[in-house]
Amino acid sequence: MSSKGIVIVTGASRGMGKAISEFLVSQNVTVVGIARSASHLAALAASLGPHFVPLALDVTDDSKLPQLDSLLAQFPSQPLLALINNAGVLAPLEKLSDASLKDWQRNFDVNLFSVLALTQLCLPRLRAAHGRIINVSSGAAVNAYRGWSAYCASKAAVNMLTLSLAVEEPEIVAVALRPGVVDTDMQGEIRTDGGSAMGDVHAKFLTYHANGELLAPEVPGNVIARLALGAGKELSGKFYSWNAPELAAFRD
Repeated sequence: MSSKGIVIVTGASRGMGKAISEFLVSQNVTVVGIARSASHLAALAASLGPHFVPLALDVTDDSKLPQLDSLLAQFPSQPLLALINNAGVLAPLEKLSDASLKDWQRNFDVNLFSVLALTQLCLPRLRAAHGRIINVSSGAAVNAYRGWSAYCASKAAVNMLTLSLAVEEPEIVAVALRPGVVDTDMQGEIRTDGGSAMGDVHAKFLTYHANGELLAPEVPGNVIARLALGAGKELSGKFYSWNAPELAAFRD
């Protein structure tokens, strides 16, 4: 069966990116899945079949991004339906006064500047297809957590980038989404490494895990995938939680 078009997913090999990719392939969409681990991508490609096209690269390495452009050129008849910027890092898990500038720069390279670089690369194709950009944000974009200053700041910047896209790019739809507290490697990092920097709030995240309150990746992942295929202009530029009333039609 022919594909409906292409969706690019970063951080595709594990967690929420994997769940997003699985849903999109089930909808007869070609997924270009980007991650650093070639072996994880190969395993996912073996599971999902020909509609999953793996691309192993570091999204922070600008010199490698032409590989994505070349790959997309191999599918001239398929529109670029969406770009899902899912890749992200939490580190440094340190108070602002203790973190190094280098660690902050690494956080922004992944969480913000890779989003900008991929957006710039994809915009011509997205304009042509009246496509969508879904940026995975966080509640930390609007709430400060002790020890998360770099993450909070970078995700707040992603929200403003999303709003700027809505103002500057009327032919596309851009949405920022808070996925909630999801059972991913990032939550494991919080439990393992966050105790010292996070103070009393660290116990809350331990309790989420102990009580089985973490969301399965496919819960917000399916919402993100559906937004990539069907978000309307009324949502553009907005920041929503995965369970917002406005997104009821996109949930299971």
